[in-house]
This record gives sequence, structure tokens and C-alpha cells, in this order.
Amino acid sequence: MIVRLYERTSGNGRLSSDYLAFGDWINEMLLIDMGYKGNKFTWKRGREERFFIAKRLDRVLCCAQTRLKWQEARVTHLPFLASDHSALYLQLSPPATGDPSRRPFRFEAAWLCHDSFKELLSASWDPNIDTRNALSKVERVLRRWNKEVFGDVQRRKDELAKELIRVQEDIEQQQ
Repeated sequence: MIVRLYERTSGNGRLSSDYLAFGDWINEMLLIDMGYKGNKFTWKRGREERFFIAKRLDRVLCCAQTRLKWQEARVTHLPFLASDHSALYLQLSPPATGDPSRRPFRFEAAWLCHDSFKELLSASWDPNIDTRNALSKVERVLRRWNKEVFGDVQRRKDELAKELIRVQEDIEQQQ
């Protein structure tokens, strides 16, 4: 529910009594709006400019104690995908950064769908060495194969998400 006029795209220049009551409730409960990063609005309707409406209906509220405990917490309005509402992402602490080459080996379920996976796995397994060394060999082969066949999926996902956000920001600025 909006609490300020700039949290919507259109209207008569006043907040309804429901919106005012919601703002009063936030103040009475001594809640803090955690703000956001990303799209200005979390809900939208209408494709044509004359019918388009957008509002910041969704928000994360907390008390002062919680805000002090989670000072690094951030709220992000994610891109609109399959709904007229944008999902909110609450990140309590900054993302951990580290050396990606030290990331533990993970089996990817998508590998099972690839035509050459089972053959690669069979060819990579060496029954003549102990299990630990055989697993290490398979890990090296799968890491290389994953990079060659699938590439850096996370980087591509991140690039597509950034592009989607950029397009939605452009659309938002045209409204």
C-alpha cells in the first residue's frame, strides 16, 4: 500500500483514507521502511500509456531493533517476470566474495539432460585407480566439460537480469 504520492504513477494528487491510515499505522508501530534498490514500483497494470498504472504496493518494514541488528540488510525490487507484482529480495548481509576457483565441486542436474554426459562419465572413470583419485579425475573432466559445453551460466544469467532491469527502467522512465 502506498504512503506517499510519488509511489504511484497517476491519481488526483491526494492519498485515500486507507493509504493515510496505513501511514499512521506504520508511525504508531514505530516501523521503519527499509527502502529499496531497483524498480520504483512493485505492481503495475495496463499496457497502453493511457491505461497504465503502477504503484509501490509492496515493502519491507521492521522495528528499530531489527534494523540495528541487520544494518547491512538491503531490499531489492526484482524485475517483473510472470506477474503484475515484482518480487522483493531481502538480503540480510552483503554477498560473500571469494575466489571462484575455490568453490567446491557441485554436480549440476542439467548435465543429465545433455546427450554426451553419460558417455563422458563412463569414459572418465578409471576403475584401475583408487576411488578418491578416480573421483578427482572425474571432477577435473566435468569441470572442463561444463565450462566448454555450458559456459559460465551464472554470468549469463546475471547479464540477462541486468539487461531486463535496464529495459524495465527505460520503460519506467517513459511513463
